[in-house]
Amino acid sequence: MLFAEETGVLLHPTSLPGKWGIGTLGSEASQFIRWMADSGFTVWQVLPLSPPVHANSPYQALSSFAGNPLLISLEELFKLGLLSSAELASSESVCSPVVSRERLQGRIQLLKLAATRALKAGLAGFEEFSLLPWVKEWSLFATEKEMNGGTAWTLRRNTSPAPEGSQRVHSMIQYFFHLQWARVKEECNSLGIRILGDIPIYTAHDSSDVFFNRELFKLNQDGMPSVVAGVPPDYFSSTGQLWGNPVYDWDACAQSGYRWWTSRMAAALQLFDAVRIDHFRGFAEYWEVPAGEKTAVNGKWVKGPGIKLFTEMEKALGKLPVVAENLGLITPSVHELRKLCGFPGMVVLQFALMDPDFSIASVEPATVIYTGTHDNDTTAGWIEKTGRQLGFNSVSSVVDLALASPAYLAVIPMQDILELGSSARMNTPSVASGNWNWRMTELPAVRSFSRSG
Repeated sequence: MLFAEETGVLLHPTSLPGKWGIGTLGSEASQFIRWMADSGFTVWQVLPLSPPVHANSPYQALSSFAGNPLLISLEELFKLGLLSSAELASSESVCSPVVSRERLQGRIQLLKLAATRALKAGLAGFEEFSLLPWVKEWSLFATEKEMNGGTAWTLRRNTSPAPEGSQRVHSMIQYFFHLQWARVKEECNSLGIRILGDIPIYTAHDSSDVFFNRELFKLNQDGMPSVVAGVPPDYFSSTGQLWGNPVYDWDACAQSGYRWWTSRMAAALQLFDAVRIDHFRGFAEYWEVPAGEKTAVNGKWVKGPGIKLFTEMEKALGKLPVVAENLGLITPSVHELRKLCGFPGMVVLQFALMDPDFSIASVEPATVIYTGTHDNDTTAGWIEKTGRQLGFNSVSSVVDLALASPAYLAVIPMQDILELGSSARMNTPSVASGNWNWRMTELPAVRSFSRSG
């Protein structure tokens, strides 16, 4: 079994407390890991760690392989002698309940400065790391994006060769992330905590993934998507969700032996102990919308790759430690695919409790149960709007229900542990602004969340 009567906490690293304007992989991460261990948690679930394209969403990333530079701890770089005390102090700010975006403007310049110094001094292991295929692609993509004022790759006008020095700076920044995340994972594992990561099914159009693998996506000759991804009208939106990501040309992916997906999964399993695949139902059938549509209403269902994709990945990587996000409009074919793969599915209590036929005793053991996810309101907010009508008057009553369920993993968002209201919500689907900014200002007192007594 992937898990065995365990408890996890859902908290993205950007939401960690601290004085750097955003949560980072430094001392605040170490303190959080110790708090998890003391509280009986054995799983830390995070959102995708990739650098966002826009609107700060980790589900719209510039690369499926690269780490978000804003998560890098400047404090740790100071300890390596790569930043001065004055440079470090210039990034300090008072910890607020939201990410201080205005305080992050100079961070990338400090990272570049530290990277330049590290390249001169030498950092063990960097040269080998810089030769990884995804690192070479990312460093070129990021450099050329800078040379073109940050515009999308389809709009680039400056075609001059990218400076080698700039590419190496971007590679070194990724090496900083790699080293710091490896330390975080080692700290977790040493205390009996496993990290559950997240793989979005789609990539952003303006990404190194699409730029270097255009043949694997449904694009026009000019590089723009011919069709885009989304979901039809659902609980979150009466007009559906128009994500805008390019969709895969699954025939081309199959002809390649699913090489890109296998590389993507392999990279994820180096970062995490297990991964949740977002929008798993898209591998059975996915919603395809003509490019240029204003909503997702006029889309259609198209057959996905099915079991073939996962069979090929398991040939190369072995049994996949995967959780399938099987929410939304789930058909028998999606259930069949998940069971064929042997992946646990999900139950979200905020949805399940609104079904009069739902019984907590009927939850399959091979399930990950949540009070809510990053896309839901906080449980306190849900109670105010809906839960009281169903007989739930406290956050703890919903948390206790999850902990008492037969599911072999119960995951509680940090906002629910803190019993925070709707203002602490992480994301509201179909709302373009104001998302992905929540932070906690301090760790709560230790209390037991262990399910083994």
